[in-house]
Amino acid sequence: MRDETRPTRTSERQLPEGVELRAPRPEDAEAWARFLVAEQQRTYAGQLPDDFGSRGLDQANVAGLAHAFGEPGEAVRRVAWRGGRIVGIAAAGPAPARWERELGLVPPPADRELDRLYVAAEMHGTGLGAALFDAVVDERPHYLWLIDGNARAARFYERRGFEHLDERVSTGPTWGGIPMHRMLRR
Repeated sequence: MRDETRPTRTSERQLPEGVELRAPRPEDAEAWARFLVAEQQRTYAGQLPDDFGSRGLDQANVAGLAHAFGEPGEAVRRVAWRGGRIVGIAAAGPAPARWERELGLVPPPADRELDRLYVAAEMHGTGLGAALFDAVVDERPHYLWLIDGNARAARFYERRGFEHLDERVSTGPTWGGIPMHRMLRR
């Protein structure tokens, strides 16, 4: 039996039929941003401000994403495409993020952060989330931010060795101040 607290490399995991998993390219930035905001709206429906869609797209910074996709540095990102559309995204990189430094949320609990992992609802239960996770998270300690009440995501990360940290922080105005906390895998 495989130890679920350690990642399985994506090459060992079967992807759902018709899914291509690859590093995002600069020309993927707008589609990535639109997918991200749409999935955030779906995942947190009823909790987000009415203007989250437009504010979220502005915050996604398509030009900045395109630049980051072209020059990834130490960040690892993957995008899953199926039938000409994005069905999943994941990103991990050095920590802390600029916003964490600006808010004084330092030092981070680990030097790497799982920054994003979203899967289209129709792909839940197919193994795509696990494949995306395995593609961006290595054996080093990582942390992530989880919106309070996202039980599905909490279970997913707990199965991969993450533990909830005893803290609560309010999201920014774009997110309407929803409480969140970090999870850590040592």
